[in-house]
Amino acid sequence: MAKILVVDDEPLTVEMLSTFLGLIGHQTVGAYSGRQTWDKLAYENPEVILLDIMLPDDNGLDICRKLRSQTDTAEVPVIMISAYNPPLLAEATAAGANGYLIKPIKLNDLKSALAEVGIS
Repeated sequence: MAKILVVDDEPLTVEMLSTFLGLIGHQTVGAYSGRQTWDKLAYENPEVILLDIMLPDDNGLDICRKLRSQTDTAEVPVIMISAYNPPLLAEATAAGANGYLIKPIKLNDLKSALAEVGIS
């Protein structure tokens, strides 16, 4: 079982992803903004972060860069999630993301992305 931080400004997206992740045996923590992400990271130690690119107060790409620059989060896998079309895959990779999922997220794609970062 992994602890996964799910960050998205859409509560329904956080709820849907959290429900699915719970069904396959993982524990989730939700955050709905950049500020909440940092608040949660102050006392939670997730093994993976699912991070939306567009948040009301911050940019997920900037958050990913900052995560990579801090010793306590530098190695935590980050899977970016976004509805951007075309996807910002190159930008996400340059920011340090380990994966990228396009909304609406297909559950098999989510499982595959988690497997690629060592979470089954």
